[in-house]
Amino acid sequence: MLKLQDRDCTSTKPGVYFLKILDQEITVPKSHVPFVATQNLNHLGLVASTIKELGIPEQIDQTLGSEKSQVTKYVKVSECVSAMILNGLGFANQALYMVPNFFENKPLDRLINSGVKAEFLNDDALGRCLDIIAEEDPTKFFANIAFPIGINRKYRRRFARLDSTTFSVEGKYEGFGNSPEEDPQLIEINYGHSKKHRPDLKQIVLSMVSSGDAGFSFWAEPLSGNASDKKSFHETIAKVQEFQKEIGDAEPFYWTADSALYSKTHLLKGSVKFFWISRVPETIKEAQEIVSRPEKAFQWQTLENGYKVSSMESNYGDIPQRWLLVSSQQAYDSEVETMKKQIKKEFEASENDLWHLSNEEFACVPDAMKKFREVVEKFKFHLAANYEIKTEPKFKTSGRPKVDEKPVRTVIRIVSTIKENKKAIAKTKLTKGRFILATNDLNQESLPDDQILREYKGLQKVERGFRFLKDPWFLLDKLYLKTPNRIAALTAIMALCLMVYNVAEYELRRSLKEGNLTLPNQLKKAVTNPTLRWIFQMMDGITIITMKVGRSVQTLVSNITDLRAKIIHLFGKHAEEIYGIH
Repeated sequence: MLKLQDRDCTSTKPGVYFLKILDQEITVPKSHVPFVATQNLNHLGLVASTIKELGIPEQIDQTLGSEKSQVTKYVKVSECVSAMILNGLGFANQALYMVPNFFENKPLDRLINSGVKAEFLNDDALGRCLDIIAEEDPTKFFANIAFPIGINRKYRRRFARLDSTTFSVEGKYEGFGNSPEEDPQLIEINYGHSKKHRPDLKQIVLSMVSSGDAGFSFWAEPLSGNASDKKSFHETIAKVQEFQKEIGDAEPFYWTADSALYSKTHLLKGSVKFFWISRVPETIKEAQEIVSRPEKAFQWQTLENGYKVSSMESNYGDIPQRWLLVSSQQAYDSEVETMKKQIKKEFEASENDLWHLSNEEFACVPDAMKKFREVVEKFKFHLAANYEIKTEPKFKTSGRPKVDEKPVRTVIRIVSTIKENKKAIAKTKLTKGRFILATNDLNQESLPDDQILREYKGLQKVERGFRFLKDPWFLLDKLYLKTPNRIAALTAIMALCLMVYNVAEYELRRSLKEGNLTLPNQLKKAVTNPTLRWIFQMMDGITIITMKVGRSVQTLVSNITDLRAKIIHLFGKHAEEIYGIH
């Protein structure tokens, strides 16, 4: 392709240019010198097509109304949100003020809307967009987009999965200046229980609800950094139920969450009016006793993937429940290997402790025995064996005492060896790979045992979504914006990014399976379940070329291989229009 601009030409006469091509000089009129511009499209067309397919811009416009939907005279909230989703899934990891740079060489007329330019998407416009979302309440803003889309496209299912995560925050956030910083803040940025094991960093909490095989998110709620799951889970459920009433979603969710949901204070009381599945905390004595029972104490039902379950009734907290003891062979093997390492490590530490103990001097036997018990009580997998109490005389001078010299005092030493506590090891082994799930649905027909396990394992979809949001390739890992309200608003954008990513991957895989088609994975193996990130990487290099010669303008999309065309067709008509193929 020949790329020529005015600087590629030399002129000796007005309106006439000399071009040197392949060492040959050609004289052409200035009006015939081609101007060539390129724009990078890559995988962003797939992201934009999914945004359009889901109808996110239209849903935003409908949610806000005409008065609130305009950010500046140039762009609307829906266009700014689309831009931030594209930026987030562009894996650029750039701050808001860098977004115009990101879009500088992107075909925004195809990706967002005709008339939208990169300079319109500056940090002032995007910041104002976040302020509008904050004024609306980011949680309600996201729910008003997600619920209609999820219901209309049948992503909504009977079971809802509830989980939370934390995000570290850069900045002090100890006070704010002028408006909008002086507005009441939706969340507090402070220290809390860090799920990233970084208690030194301030944080926020993001609570999320998803449903179905697509992992479609219906609810994304930013919370203060010190929020507790044990309390916030129940508050979130109540808010979702109230929102469902407001929009006329009559079908109640069946709630699934980890052990933070299971509490006497909130869950196990008569006022709870929903069905739930939760893991029973391992701190409950009744649960500890059950997981420690031998295999023959249960009637097992064998399931796939190395799982087996045993169902029983419980009245813990005076609430009739069905408890399901779950045993995983894969988890058992992994946890036993870990336990072996712990036993070896404890043996070495215990030997060291007993050696130091043998060198301590005590004034009397009771003192020696007290210290001995303190040391051995720390052993979980070992026992002190063949311990011996020794009485040792101490003389006035060091060295060999004289024949008739009498000791000035007597000291006590305690010497012991160590051996494995086989009974404790065997008992602990019984608990490995086991955990208990509970539900207040006692009807085996409406909720079979295998479905309890299947729905609980579905929480992995939420956790996988959180890992995606924290990936360094994504929009952010540590947050920094001017105000807590803007950070709260940004969580709605993060949730929309996750929605678009999950739906795109789900629909692509479904199309491949329904069409009996495959795509190559990283190892060039034909698969029906490629990751969307890999698909994005395969689209790298697609460029839009615009050539202008005089008044004639031609545009073409380059580097569309057969494989890339196949991917574009799988994404549907919006993708075909963006990439210019039919």
